[in-house]
Amino acid sequence: MRAIVEKVNFKRGLVTYEIDGYDYGWLEILDSVEVEPEEIIEGPFTTLGEAKIYKRSTGETINVFIEDYGMSRQGAIEMIMR
Repeated sequence: MRAIVEKVNFKRGLVTYEIDGYDYGWLEILDSVEVEPEEIIEGPFTTLGEAKIYKRSTGETINVFIEDYGMSRQGAIEMIMR
């Protein structure tokens, strides 16, 4: 599944992502690899828990924890910025 990075809280390693242009979620990066806003990432974004995602631009693997999905854009951003 493909997603676009919406917003990143670099201090906490939290990321909001957009799936299919209307559905949003957030995850925690458990790795040293960073992502940037508007970057395309691939992975199982609708399965909660530990997962591996991939940066499309570099092919790097990133270990993450999918915290939640099926949210509004505002709700997902609030979760990573508090």
